[in-house]
Amino acid sequence: MLYDASRMAERLEVRKSFAPHGKAAWGGKLLCVLLLFPSLLLADVIYLKNGRKIVAQVTKEDEKQVYYEMDGGQFAVSRSMVDRVEKADAPAAPAQESPKPHRDVPLPLTPPGDSSTEGGSAVIHDDAVDEAYLTQLTDDAIQNSTPENLRKLKQAFQAAALFLTRKGDPEGAILRYREAIKYLPHDQVLTLSLGYLLWKQEHYLEAVDLLLPEVDYYPKAPDYLVLLGSAYYGMEDLDQAITQWNKALSLQDNQQLREAVLKAEREREVSGAFSELRSEHFLLRYDGQQNEKLSGEILNSLDGSFRDLVLDLDYSPTETIVVILYPKQDFRDITRTPSWVGALNDGKIRVPVSGLTQMTPEVARVLKHELTHSFARQITLGHCPTWFNEGLAQLEEGATTAALGSRLARALAGGKIPAFASLEGSFVNLPADQVSLAYAKSLAALEYLRDVFGMGEVRMMLRQMPSSDFNTLLQNEMRMSYSTLEEEVANYVVKKYGS
Repeated sequence: MLYDASRMAERLEVRKSFAPHGKAAWGGKLLCVLLLFPSLLLADVIYLKNGRKIVAQVTKEDEKQVYYEMDGGQFAVSRSMVDRVEKADAPAAPAQESPKPHRDVPLPLTPPGDSSTEGGSAVIHDDAVDEAYLTQLTDDAIQNSTPENLRKLKQAFQAAALFLTRKGDPEGAILRYREAIKYLPHDQVLTLSLGYLLWKQEHYLEAVDLLLPEVDYYPKAPDYLVLLGSAYYGMEDLDQAITQWNKALSLQDNQQLREAVLKAEREREVSGAFSELRSEHFLLRYDGQQNEKLSGEILNSLDGSFRDLVLDLDYSPTETIVVILYPKQDFRDITRTPSWVGALNDGKIRVPVSGLTQMTPEVARVLKHELTHSFARQITLGHCPTWFNEGLAQLEEGATTAALGSRLARALAGGKIPAFASLEGSFVNLPADQVSLAYAKSLAALEYLRDVFGMGEVRMMLRQMPSSDFNTLLQNEMRMSYSTLEEEVANYVVKKYGS
């Protein structure tokens, strides 16, 4: 995720503190790559003008709204947002996926798993894993390890792992995969699924330990090499990442993989002489010519922000977070970002610090902003819409919309800022004159959610993001559509700052 350097000139006021309140319940996560091919369902499809679609049963249509039913609830979407409605007389296409995580490392070349396993397994019923059934299947496989018994065991453990991931317990899913692999060693679906989930949860060393034997066992399977290289990359072992990715390329060409190799090679060239500082949660790498005292102050600031975010978001990342301080030109060369980008979090926090001689409040805000993205990525498994992610990061860094309030209110009233649905992806390609307003609108939305529903609701929404697209999340959890959110945020801003 990005930090807009131009906001330093239009500095949003620092809000010293806010009191979390509201709901405390948290919900589910979903391992996206395992659910690329959901079973087709008979349903109507509402195609929206912004390119999204809603798969549900349409119950009624009139001039103003289209009404539909989903998961037992009744919802409506404004007719002005609808392009067309297709009624189901054949299996409908699955709902649009949540945005893919913005990370400059390659995913497996083929999806490791089959989401249809979960829905067809007797191990899941009454919205829970049947532990007794799992135990029975395990006992059967131990006593008589026939292919059929092992097949049932694999299917049940895989279904349980997918279910737990979707319900927000990826660590529980990891345990299920590990248990299954005890009885089915070297099973490609299970080991790739576990390896991907370990990588997704940033358990890089565990992923390396799992994947190294599999690379030897399946020397012609590029997916293992891709994952292994990605785990090494996360550990900041660039030599091994490049080696494994090049081995994968020798087996199967892939544009994303070639780009990842080139980027890692650029990083290695720049950071070869970098020094390192470590703390419990961070690996800080910096140009050896920079002030070591300053780097230590930056590390202390990161540790303090980490503690604040654990309290605010009720979540604590367990893996080391890599932070790299660059001379400005090196930052541009490696990240290839527009000039307005003042920092970047693509799985590693990258900050240009040329000319910096002492720790400043602005640098502390930038670091906390980018660190918030690391928390959000882990909580949501990389499926947080960019506007929500940027709004949350600004909220956590201490910004408010006050300085831009009147301008933001006029822009919202005039429809001069892209809709939230259009801001789910990266802000990099936005016109330069819209960047600051897109950030301000994102912050206003998070201020609205915090002030109206409470930080407990914001935390709950983060936990629910992996299991559905954001439009569906709004409908299921808050009984509002994207268009309603647009109206509510605009009204909130106008009420605070005037039109």
